[in-house]
Amino acid sequence: MNQAPQTVLKPCPKCGASALLVKAGSRRFWVQCSRYPDNGNCSAIGAQADNKKEAVANWNAGR
Repeated sequence: MNQAPQTVLKPCPKCGASALLVKAGSRRFWVQCSRYPDNGNCSAIGAQADNKKEAVANWNAGR
């Protein structure tokens, strides 16, 4: 049985902390640093996208 490879989030480009995939609504996704303001002091956040795959690609590409 073939399974799709899991998408790996690169660490935060600013502080090196782990990243989190965030979903808001039915078609709004982005990735942000796990130390984003509510949880720390990093301001890294990726571009919004219509799906998880695109949001992860934006983060991993530094967009």
